[in-house]
Amino acid sequence: MESLLTMTWVDLLGFLAGILTTFSAAPQLLHSYRTRNVAGIDLKFMLMLVSGLTTWAIYGIIIGSLPIIFFNLVGAGLWLPIIIMKIGDPGKGEN
Repeated sequence: MESLLTMTWVDLLGFLAGILTTFSAAPQLLHSYRTRNVAGIDLKFMLMLVSGLTTWAIYGIIIGSLPIIFFNLVGAGLWLPIIIMKIGDPGKGEN
């Protein structure tokens, strides 16, 4: 991996994209944890998203790209607690 001083703007753009997309799940995780309400989140969506993130991580392993591996595994890890809450009590919070 290159040092921060030798990274190109393309590398920095990739890291910024990884940070923004990966951590976009954090507000949903915090909201779901605080309210214990996951009724409005579709389980199929979450399972497909985590499957896609995991597949991207595998792709990153194959091509040897640490940012792809890291950001996709972290992203999947952020969605897993929400999936666990959803499976544990799928109807909680519904009116």
